[in-house]
Amino acid sequence: MIRNSLKVVQGAGSKIWLPVQQKSVALCVATAVRFNSNKASTITKSSLTAQVYPINKESISEKDVDDWLAAVKSLRQKHHPETEAEVYVSQLADPHNVVVDKFEPSQQQIEEAEALKSFKIPGKQDALLSHLTNLIMRSGKKARAEKIVHNALYIVYLKTRQDPVALLYDTVNRLAPVVTTRVKRTGHAKNYTVPVALRKRQAENFALKWIIEGSEKKRSPDFSVRLAEEIISAFEGKSAGYDKRSQMHKAAMTNRSYVFLIK
Repeated sequence: MIRNSLKVVQGAGSKIWLPVQQKSVALCVATAVRFNSNKASTITKSSLTAQVYPINKESISEKDVDDWLAAVKSLRQKHHPETEAEVYVSQLADPHNVVVDKFEPSQQQIEEAEALKSFKIPGKQDALLSHLTNLIMRSGKKARAEKIVHNALYIVYLKTRQDPVALLYDTVNRLAPVVTTRVKRTGHAKNYTVPVALRKRQAENFALKWIIEGSEKKRSPDFSVRLAEEIISAFEGKSAGYDKRSQMHKAAMTNRSYVFLIK
């Protein structure tokens, strides 16, 4: 019964039993029989590697390497790159462009580079605005504080028609104190109040805190409006921060005799 479902395929000097229904298998086996036959139907050409470096060689001589490089060079000359990727790969494979071609700037480019060396690149954020934002921020909500500062500066621009950032810098410079007082502990019954000069960052900190404290006393429900009104008042010299600065300077002048205690 199994033999009835098979048929005989006559090969080159051999017989093979194949299933009748499985035509693909029969075709593959028949092809294998044809390739395994003694009669060579096609003549395959040996590869370029086999010609230059036969398998039976134990070592490679310099002549073999030269022949291989010459063969690769001839193949490159015959093939012309068509796509952008092939052109890019061909340029990478050729080190001549990398070694020989060098960039030589012109005299104008050299002068422009020298002029840009002294140019100060501005920071990503303004230092004073970032300081004001950090003082306004509550519970880590920096985006909300940045929005308040942005709206306040926009209101300042609408009321004064001036650059709000430059106006804020001018206001802080005029409101910032120069000197403050600190308590000098001596280890005895009496302590001394000593005047101490302020750095720029410390002076700006006092001025910004006084502006924020003055804005909290305004009547508007929006903090951006109150902050803008206080900045304009400080710019016009009407802020209560000037009184605090005067008191701080007066206390420093009163205790100026203890300056020698500063180390």
